[in-house]
Amino acid sequence: MLLIGQSLQFRRGALADAFARDDRALVAASASAQVEAGAQALDLNFGIDPPPGEAAWAVAAARTGTPGIPLWIDAGRPAAITTALDACTRDGVPGPFVANSLPAGSGMTAGDEALARAAADADAGLVISPRRVDRDGIANGEVDWVVHEASLAVDRALHLGVTPPLYVDALAYPALLDPQGVRRSLALLRVYGGREDVVPLAAVGNVAYGAPRSVAVPLRVLYAAAATGAGARALILPVEDAACMRAVRLALGEVAPADSGEAWLVAVAAWTRDNEPLPPAPEEYREAARLIFFADRPLNTPGVL
Repeated sequence: MLLIGQSLQFRRGALADAFARDDRALVAASASAQVEAGAQALDLNFGIDPPPGEAAWAVAAARTGTPGIPLWIDAGRPAAITTALDACTRDGVPGPFVANSLPAGSGMTAGDEALARAAADADAGLVISPRRVDRDGIANGEVDWVVHEASLAVDRALHLGVTPPLYVDALAYPALLDPQGVRRSLALLRVYGGREDVVPLAAVGNVAYGAPRSVAVPLRVLYAAAATGAGARALILPVEDAACMRAVRLALGEVAPADSGEAWLVAVAAWTRDNEPLPPAPEEYREAARLIFFADRPLNTPGVL
């Protein structure tokens, strides 16, 4: 299991104005702290379309504090990632890198192809995110269709020279907005594992987006255990959240449960992995379990939930 730290956010929080202030030391220290907390790779999130030069600058700054750690360049617009990869190659910034992500779902555009070629040239990893499948609505793509589109994108990227394995995103959605989308992500993780040249990937933090802390923490912990059981081999998650990290270790069988709540998380992983019977959720996870496993429609649907 590859654990990828999610907390290097350049559109909000402490790093939001680091580029404007040229505060490389803050970026390096933040990256080092993530590794010390247990991250084996780091996701540098630049939002949809970062300012020119920011991504390459941040990658270079993070690299000074994390030699040898894979740095994931995360932006919504493929061209921004392509530019950053090209700049890192030109400036001699050492890898390894992962481009996060190449969108899939409606064929490969010229910009998508440029990103795949840049990843191949930089010997970088590549994330396939079939998010265009859901362009007409949240989680409206059936599992088989999402897998089909993701597989086509993987094949195209391999043809363009990207080195396998490729990461394929399971598209976890916020549980408060679309619990059905959360369940679909678990189904996708199970199916993605059928290809030897891909690594099933899930972003744990997504499921808790917009939730109050009393619900967000159990949502992350529960989803981390469920996704691990479903077959995720890479997780983007808050590595500073000790309970979330422990949930992964519980699901992997690396540690024994210390109480009934942890024993239930082990049962969740067995359920998503082997369809073992799922006992009732303990009180601390009851609302999170309702949202992830039993809620039928998005929270913003009138008259529902």
